[in-house]
Amino acid sequence: MALLIVATLVFMFATDTILGFAREFEHGFESKIEKPEGETQEHKYHSMIATAYCLTGSTATGTTPRTGIAASKPAWFGKTVRVYWNDGGKPGSLIGTYTIEDTGGAPIRNGSVIDVWLPSEDECFEFGRRCVLVEVIE
Repeated sequence: MALLIVATLVFMFATDTILGFAREFEHGFESKIEKPEGETQEHKYHSMIATAYCLTGSTATGTTPRTGIAASKPAWFGKTVRVYWNDGGKPGSLIGTYTIEDTGGAPIRNGSVIDVWLPSEDECFEFGRRCVLVEVIE
């Protein structure tokens, strides 16, 4: 009986998490933030899911995976992005700045996921799967 209750709770948590991610992408998110006086540049944030990988070999651009590299949609190849925790629809703490030099599966190539490179499997598991805001730096 206890096992059935635990299994039900795990299922409910997983379903709620998946549905939360789905709602996040269904509506998307773009925002302007206030700039210091004299600066007029508009910032556009892309609502995405961030994951992490630690594979070795070479990236889609032929470089070696290393800290500061991420996989994302091909339109962003060679661009630098800043990744922030999604703090209720506003940029939260900066996770890091990455250069897009890799691709991955369909969710990454279609722009719903950004996959950052980390040196170890343990760090990848700790990073997990999170809602983030991504700013492309031209």
